[in-house]
Amino acid sequence: MIQWNRKQIMKGLQEMIPDIDFMKKSEKFLGRKGGIWTYQRTAWFYKGLPVFDYESEKYGNIPMSDVGETNPMLQKMQVKTVYVNGVYREIHTWLEDRGWYPKWFDRSTLFFFPYEINGFGV
Repeated sequence: MIQWNRKQIMKGLQEMIPDIDFMKKSEKFLGRKGGIWTYQRTAWFYKGLPVFDYESEKYGNIPMSDVGETNPMLQKMQVKTVYVNGVYREIHTWLEDRGWYPKWFDRSTLFFFPYEINGFGV
């Protein structure tokens, strides 16, 4: 694994999710250094699905077809298999492969931190 820096992660996320229009240094939110601050927004999609979904865990075993998925390849998948900790699985894996992890502050505020930083310590 090659540890990416914050600038590389922000650029990579912007390339993967062109609609994402809010990414700030975490220092601008409660002064926590070294991370990226963003939020859950329903208008940001990746492969036709919301990029971040804080409540995805509560849907668990519900088929994607029951939450409005129209892609036949995804309809039979369970919501819990598409998201990891409220982040679209492919994006979550992409972050992990570069030494970063997501950390929810609340149901709408999301941060990304490199592994060497312990987020909010909760």
